[in-house]
Amino acid sequence: MKRLSILFITALTPLFASAQRIIGELEANTDMSMVPGDSTNKESKDKKLVPVDVYAWTIDETYGNRTPTYVDTLQHQFQNANLSEGINGHYSHLGNLGSPRINRIFLERKDNDEFIFLRPFDQFYIQADQFRFYNTKSPFLNATYNTCGSKTTGDEHIKVVYTQNAGKRINIGGLFDYMYGQGYYSNQSTSHMGANGWASYIGDKYDFHFFYSHNYMKLTENGGITDELYITHPENMKQSFDADDIPVFLTSTWSKQEHDVIHFNHRYNIGFYRTEGDSTDMKDVFVPVTSIFHTFSLRYLRRGYIAYNTPSNYHTFDYIDGDSTNDRTKNFIMRNTVGLSLREGFNKYAAAGINAYVAFEHQRFEQPDSMITAIGNYSRLITNKTSENNIAVGGQLIRTQGKIIHYNVNGEFTVAGERVGDFFVEGRGELNLPIMGDTAQVVLSAYIKDKKPSFYIRHYHSRHAWWDRDFNNEWRTRIQGHFSFPKTKTMLTIGVENIKNYCYFQNTGTPYTSSTGVGYSNNITPFQHKGNIQIISANLCQNFNFGIFHFDNDITYQKSTKSDLIPLPTLSLYSNLYIEFKIAKVLNCELGGDLKYFTEYEAPDYSPVTSQFMLQNTNNRKKVGNYPLISIYANFDLKRTRFYLQYYHVNQSDGRYLWLPGYPMNPGGLHFGLSWNFYD
Repeated sequence: MKRLSILFITALTPLFASAQRIIGELEANTDMSMVPGDSTNKESKDKKLVPVDVYAWTIDETYGNRTPTYVDTLQHQFQNANLSEGINGHYSHLGNLGSPRINRIFLERKDNDEFIFLRPFDQFYIQADQFRFYNTKSPFLNATYNTCGSKTTGDEHIKVVYTQNAGKRINIGGLFDYMYGQGYYSNQSTSHMGANGWASYIGDKYDFHFFYSHNYMKLTENGGITDELYITHPENMKQSFDADDIPVFLTSTWSKQEHDVIHFNHRYNIGFYRTEGDSTDMKDVFVPVTSIFHTFSLRYLRRGYIAYNTPSNYHTFDYIDGDSTNDRTKNFIMRNTVGLSLREGFNKYAAAGINAYVAFEHQRFEQPDSMITAIGNYSRLITNKTSENNIAVGGQLIRTQGKIIHYNVNGEFTVAGERVGDFFVEGRGELNLPIMGDTAQVVLSAYIKDKKPSFYIRHYHSRHAWWDRDFNNEWRTRIQGHFSFPKTKTMLTIGVENIKNYCYFQNTGTPYTSSTGVGYSNNITPFQHKGNIQIISANLCQNFNFGIFHFDNDITYQKSTKSDLIPLPTLSLYSNLYIEFKIAKVLNCELGGDLKYFTEYEAPDYSPVTSQFMLQNTNNRKKVGNYPLISIYANFDLKRTRFYLQYYHVNQSDGRYLWLPGYPMNPGGLHFGLSWNFYD
C-alpha cells in the first residue's frame, strides 16, 4: 500500500511542479477566445470574441419533444466516466472496458430491447432517446482520450464530437467513438467502433431531428477463469500467476455485433404570431397551436458468435453439426408513426399539451433453422425468416411550462398484429416547492406494462442454444417517489415493483469430471415464473462539504421476494472523499479517493453463446461481493481542458475481488484521461 501511494504521489509531482508553467502557456485558452478581427482591415488590431455557448438536448423516440441535457464537459467524477461499472459503480461486468454489464440496482435496469443482445453493451450503444443534439454559437469540438495499463493488458478509449450551426436554426455534427481493451485477463479483448452523424432544424413552423448511427463491436469470449481460487486464495495454488496467465475456459471464441440505425422526426406547426415585449423592445413571437408530427426509425441489427477449439465439456448440446461454431442472427425493425398535437400554452386555458398517434411497425428476424446435406461433402445452413407486423395507437398528456407543477402521462395500445393486446401506461409528475430560499422537488412516477416477451426470449436457434417457447405476457407495475433538496444536497428515491410472469434465463449445465475436479457445462435456457415477484428499493444520495472537504455518498437498499429468481445485493454503496481547491484561480483541482462496495449475493452467471446474463446453475451456486474496491485520484480542470490521474483498485492485495462468478475485477493500475474543448 505504501509503495502504491509513493508511486501515485510521484506521478503527480511533475504536475504540481509545472502548474505555473502550464497555466501560463494556456492562459490565453479562455472561455471567450480571441481571434483576428475584420479580415478586410488586416492592419486592424481589433479583436472579436468567439462565443462558446453550446446547448444540448435529447428527444423522445415517438413525439420528438426536446429535453435539455448537459454537454459532456463536466469535471466532477471525470475519472470514473470511462469505467464499465459506471460513475457510481452500479454495474457488474466481465472486467474489460466495453464488456457486457448488468446493473445491480434493479429499478435502474431498462426494459429489454427486442434485440436482447444490445442491452449488455449499453456502455457503448446509444439508444435513440439518449442521442444528443446540439446548438452552438461557434463550431464546437470535444476530443476525449482515456487509457490505462500496458500495450498487452490495458485499454484505450478515443471519442471525438464535432458540431456546428449553419445559422441560428440548423445544426449538423458527427461523433466518432473507439473503444479498445486488450484485457488484464487472457482472451478478454474488446474492440468497439461507432460513427454517428446528425442534423437538426428548429424553426417556427417546422423542425426536424435526424441521426444515423453505425456500430461495429467485437468481444473475445473467455468463459471466465477456470478456478476462482486464483483470486480468492492464491496462496493455495501450486504457483503464483499474473492476471493474464490465469487459465480461462475458452480460446479462439468471439461474439460480434453490427448495427445500422436511422431515426428521423419532423413536425409542422400551425399557429399565429403575437407581439411581446415593452415599448422599447417589441417583437413578433410565433405561438404554435397544433402540430402534425411524423417519426420514422429503421434499425438493422446483426450478431454473430464464432468459436473454434471449444472444450467438449463446456457445452452439453450441439444442435447444429460441425467442428466449429458460426452462429448468426439478424433483426430488421422499421417503425412509422404519424400523430397530431394540441400544443400547451397557446392560451391560458391550454395548460397542457395533448398528443395522439398511430404507428405501424414491421420486424423481421433471421436465424439458423436446420442443416441439410447437399451434393458431395458440402452442407448448407437453412435460415429461418420470421416477420411480425403490429399497429398501435397511443397518446400523451404533457405539461412542461410553469414553475410549480410539471407532468407527463404517456400510453400505447397495440390494436392489431402479433402483439395485439400489448399496452403500457406510464406517468411522471413533478412538484417544485420553494423552501428555505431554495427549491425542493418531489417527483412521483409510475407505470403499468403488459407485454409479450422479446422475440429472442421466445425463439432462438444456434449451435449450443435452441428454444421455441410460448410464454405468457409479462405484467409489470411500478410506483416510485423521488425527493431532492439542493440546499442540503439530499436526494431520496423509494420504489416498489411487482412482476407477474417474469421471464428469465438460467444456466442449466450438466456436471462433468476433469483433472481439476467436478465442473458444470455452460448452457442457457429461458423460463417463466407464473407467480408474482416484488422488489423494493430505497436509494439515498447525501453529500457533505466542510470548506474544501467533500464527502459524497450513494447508498441503495433493495430486497426481492424471490431472491433465487431475481438475486440482488441487499446493500450497494459508493463513497467519494475528496478536497476541492484552485491553483492560481484558474486550475480547479479535486484530490481524493472513492470506494465501491456491495454485499454478498448470488450474482448472475454469463452465457458467451448469447451475451446474456442468467441465473447460476441450481447445483453450483456461488456468492460474490463483500469486497471494497478503492481507488485514489487527482482530477483537474483548466479552462477548456480536463484531465485526471487515477490509481484504480489500490487495495488489490485483498482477495474476493469478483464482479461475477468467474469474472474478476481488474488488478490495480494507473489510469489517465484527457478531454479538450475547441471553439473556433
